[in-house]
Amino acid sequence: MTSLDYAWDEPILPPFIMLTVKGAGSSEIVCSMNDFQDSKQLYYENFIYIAATYTFSGLQEPSARPVASNKDAAYAELVLDVSPKTQRVVLKKKEPGKRSQLWRMTGTGMLCHEGSSVPHNPQKSSPRSVDSCMILDIAGLAAVTDNRYEPLMLRKP
Repeated sequence: MTSLDYAWDEPILPPFIMLTVKGAGSSEIVCSMNDFQDSKQLYYENFIYIAATYTFSGLQEPSARPVASNKDAAYAELVLDVSPKTQRVVLKKKEPGKRSQLWRMTGTGMLCHEGSSVPHNPQKSSPRSVDSCMILDIAGLAAVTDNRYEPLMLRKP
């Protein structure tokens, strides 16, 4: 826990402070600084992008397979996106906040696609059901069995 000395801007006003998390699932609470309660909590969801690292920096890890030397690909900033019509998982240019490109990790380690589930208010006491989301998976077993490549797809858990 971290503490920081603070001098009130308006010492004659009541000692309340408003804390806000901005974003799609923004959350806001008002706390009395005379009676700060642990029960007051801010909630937010921390979505992630699944990125092709090379397309953000142009740098490769030493153990990685060589990538074609295409300067356009090196800085294209490609992330996994899901086409709303076909539900195919594809690489597309990152668009900040685009729901079809946002993912979250479930408590059981699955990557759940945010764009295919109904928006959720993180302040609600009921957690999201894993059964109500679509997760990232491979289309078949060939990627495991005979070294062929399989496309990525969304699937029910």
